[in-house]
Amino acid sequence: MLVLSLVWLLIGALIGLLANAAQLRPATWTHLGWLVMMSIGAIIALCGGWLGVWLLGKYFATAMALWIAIAGVLVLQWGIRHRCQ
Repeated sequence: MLVLSLVWLLIGALIGLLANAAQLRPATWTHLGWLVMMSIGAIIALCGGWLGVWLLGKYFATAMALWIAIAGVLVLQWGIRHRCQ
């Protein structure tokens, strides 16, 4: 399960960096915004992976971690942008 947790962290970090490349981070996060985006993606993917293990089993948890990380990063960035306006 440790290996799966590390895989989920890596997947989440990649999702966060892709969201950063797509310029989804708020403009106020100038200096270390890429690190915040990467951390948010990693934390959300780790939580999604463990939720997937609990609900679906370890064989489907990685796919659930991927989709929860994508949805979580998008929804969180949308909420931050609308709150700051």
